[in-house]
Amino acid sequence: MVAMAKLVRILCKGDKMLNMAIRDNRVVLARADPHDLSQQWLKDYSTTGRVTDDYGQRAFALVNKATGQALVNKDIPRPADGLVPVQLAPYNGKERVDLSMLWTKGNYLDGEFCEVRVLRDYSKTLHGLFGYDTEGTVIGIYPSAPSTPNTVWKMTPI
Repeated sequence: MVAMAKLVRILCKGDKMLNMAIRDNRVVLARADPHDLSQQWLKDYSTTGRVTDDYGQRAFALVNKATGQALVNKDIPRPADGLVPVQLAPYNGKERVDLSMLWTKGNYLDGEFCEVRVLRDYSKTLHGLFGYDTEGTVIGIYPSAPSTPNTVWKMTPI
């Protein structure tokens, strides 16, 4: 496990029985399964030093336990619909981490749920694309919409 990392599950507010997971090299919502390592994420602070967003929230990387890949927030829209699925890239917590791998938490909105924001542009956050919060929904990057349940997340320790 990466030093200074917390192991978490990332739940969607729209359906608390759905966790963020990797399926076929895509980040999607999957039915909660405590034995599925692809639903476990390392919230890693070890390579971020004192990097914060404009609101003072500390930056972190989200690294999948099963694959060792980090969520990457590059604006690469799909040609068909212009949506931006979150990308995956190999992660080495011992080396310098690209800014595109860093995220911050937004304000808590309802209980322990909050947006997960792109460090370089906090107006963009993780979303269940197409407004969905159903199993198989692809996770992407989209402008902030904190009142929408498919855009608000809870990171629960494992």
